[in-house]
Amino acid sequence: MGDSLTVTVAPRGTHSLRELLADAGNSLPSDCGGVGTCGKCGVRVFDAEGERSVLACQFVPTAPVAVKSDRVRPVRRVGLRGLRRPASSALRLAADIGTTTISLAAVDETRRRVVARQETLNPQVVFGADVMSRIAAGKKICRAALEPVLLRFMADAGIASEGPVVAVGNTVMAHFLMGRSPASLGEFPYESRLPLSKSLTGQRGGIRTHMLPLLGSFVGSDCTAAILASGMHRTRRLSLLVDAGTNGEVVLGNRERMLVTSTAAGPAFEGATLQCGSLAQRGAVRAARFGDGQFVLDVIGGGEPKSVCGSGVLDAVAEATSAGFVDASGRIGRGARLNLSDGQEPVYLSQADLREVQLAKCAIAAAIRILLAEWGAAASDLECVYVTGKFGAAMNPASAVRIGLLPQIPLARIRRHGNLALLGAVRATLNPDLFVEAERFAANCQEVMLSSHPQFEQYFVDSMRLEPWN
Repeated sequence: MGDSLTVTVAPRGTHSLRELLADAGNSLPSDCGGVGTCGKCGVRVFDAEGERSVLACQFVPTAPVAVKSDRVRPVRRVGLRGLRRPASSALRLAADIGTTTISLAAVDETRRRVVARQETLNPQVVFGADVMSRIAAGKKICRAALEPVLLRFMADAGIASEGPVVAVGNTVMAHFLMGRSPASLGEFPYESRLPLSKSLTGQRGGIRTHMLPLLGSFVGSDCTAAILASGMHRTRRLSLLVDAGTNGEVVLGNRERMLVTSTAAGPAFEGATLQCGSLAQRGAVRAARFGDGQFVLDVIGGGEPKSVCGSGVLDAVAEATSAGFVDASGRIGRGARLNLSDGQEPVYLSQADLREVQLAKCAIAAAIRILLAEWGAAASDLECVYVTGKFGAAMNPASAVRIGLLPQIPLARIRRHGNLALLGAVRATLNPDLFVEAERFAANCQEVMLSSHPQFEQYFVDSMRLEPWN
């Protein structure tokens, strides 16, 4: 799926090759959390015994080995150039800790603006693509602690380490940041060990963290920050907020009250579980349209496509349904796969990929339908829909409406933003009064638990078809 990279690692006790690569700053896909079932961490190794293929999560080296794979990704830090900046007491860190991506911003309190930004993979991705795999990893995940990522950025950006950090994230990441085990979120009745609706403060790993309130067992402070940034809590108009990430969060409401929920959309829209899928990176198809008998692809960085990321997947499915290659049930009409390109490294969506996309789409659409039903509103009552997150910002709203991911409303009402959660954290860094404001609307938030909702299964089934809402 890309250029091969060769890395040499030395053995260390019973550590798997995947863990050794992660410790050296290299990431491998690991959708199954390291139990050896997904097969995505397959690599070629070279040592005294010769060359062979292994699963990195299952292979424990006993001697130094060279690893060659096009799946190994250095966990690079981007957004800062040149040497480290001198420390400044005017700088503060705002952080959005996502399941897949950590987004960081150096905020200048004097000039009241962001002076440096950075995005990096969450080092915990070696334990799996979703939050449940992180919970299952237990104490092992401490080796992939989040604090070193924050401290490294602070040193590079010139942020004094003694200053408070405003951090937001989903409830599982919040537990890790606050030094609490998230195990209670992985078993019934799925309760947070951290208090809800109250701002949080913690000291861990040399970092003093201030966190906006959690809104529910699976609705985190990142959602709180996104609400702050959208301003939906200050208006009478009925608004919808959708973060269509791995751990999808949906909010419906206005300044009177809000309904919030979390839905397990999974990593399909981030490309993690698809055969030719990837994050939005060089060589990935980010947009597609069908014309003159073929797909016309927009590839990140240009050149031949090597993979397809979430926004490209959404376009491809929407275009294929319109062209009749995929029917509304999600079945590919001709052949076993939907070919996007026929180069030396063909990029395609398999039938299994289509089902993954359907399940992710159903999870989000069913959550929206349930919140509208609980409110007593119709989709036409929505005056504004905010879509956020990496996938949300890049997606084509017309494609999302065409396959029923979003309600069938005028496209002008849909507003996209790359990271409302980080924007909310930045604003809270500059204006601490927003913590009080957040606690005020958090007290009026009602969490709707989809897992126990009597109509969830029916709404989920009703959302399966790849077609606009009725």
